[in-house]
Amino acid sequence: MRKNVLLVAGLCVLSTSAFASKARMIALGQGTESRVISDSRSVFINPAEVNNFKNYVVTEWGTAANTTDTDTNPRAEGGFFREMGTFSYGLYLGNNESRVATVGATNRSFDAKTNALDLFFAGDMGLKWGAKFHYATSKDETATGTGSVALTQKTSAMGLSLGAIHGDIDVALNMDLADKAEGTSGIAGVAADQSKLKPSFTLETGYNWMGNKFYAAYQADKREETLGTTSTTYKQSDIRVGWGRTHEVNPTSRVFTDAYFSTGSDENITVAGKTKSNRLPLTIGLETEATSWLTLRGSVSQNVIFGSTKNPAGQTASTRNSTGVNAGATLGFGKLKVDGVIGNTAGQRNGAVNNKEGVLTTDNLMTRVGVTYNF
Repeated sequence: MRKNVLLVAGLCVLSTSAFASKARMIALGQGTESRVISDSRSVFINPAEVNNFKNYVVTEWGTAANTTDTDTNPRAEGGFFREMGTFSYGLYLGNNESRVATVGATNRSFDAKTNALDLFFAGDMGLKWGAKFHYATSKDETATGTGSVALTQKTSAMGLSLGAIHGDIDVALNMDLADKAEGTSGIAGVAADQSKLKPSFTLETGYNWMGNKFYAAYQADKREETLGTTSTTYKQSDIRVGWGRTHEVNPTSRVFTDAYFSTGSDENITVAGKTKSNRLPLTIGLETEATSWLTLRGSVSQNVIFGSTKNPAGQTASTRNSTGVNAGATLGFGKLKVDGVIGNTAGQRNGAVNNKEGVLTTDNLMTRVGVTYNF
């Protein structure tokens, strides 16, 4: 009986880390979201997860001007999620990910997506359901191209995500309804350039069985790019089948294991041939409560058996040096949690001499910082 009480108490402590940031997912080798580890980042895969993660504010530290979000150069973003009776809602700012090209040919630059807004709404009526609406738009008429020709740049994006969770089964559909970038060439007599995403989607489902999580996902994207008089169509697809398991080592520690097989293709319809790839990464992660105010975590991952790319000419090359190691920590101050990645200092140091990775530095201990407050 005493052992069971201690186990429940330990799980309650560790569950507070579930209201986390990108830093926790990265440290556990999951990227920025996970399909097998329960975390607040799951709302971006399945909006029905808002029913499980609510009443908190999260801020991801970074630079607002970043058009992409990387471990060494993160983008500022954040939002809040709140419960309202049997419903829950949320607002998230700065999720500027785009599937269209951001740069065209010489003197033909597309503006990156900016000031994105995500609105969440979910409910629990026995069946947990949720929806997310994504919107972003911008316009810039101040730039000039070759010969001081006015260069107008415009972007717009709209997306809708739907999800449901019933018992051990979950399903989600994420749709990009529109994602378009325009930029006049800046060259007299040359038509405007465009990069436009056709309706694209990701469909996935998952099933929890005896402590294991099995899932499958299919992603299909199609983009048309016009530079002057030249038009090109790009198609991408990916099929992923995966498994994951969380093993409770003791009341304050857990081990995460997951693996998935992915096969995809990248095709330029204008040119004959496809680029095909496959991989099977295995990830092992550990998270432990070192003290009442410090949680430490780390992971190692690598492609096993599969891991190669075949170019349009039919030539195959194995993916080399796929082993990755990550580490991170959470500092707990009551309801306030500060997450970070440890040892990833590339791009964060002053000067090339100090630009190192895989080192523990006391003057730059945590990168990819995210702060969460539960209320």
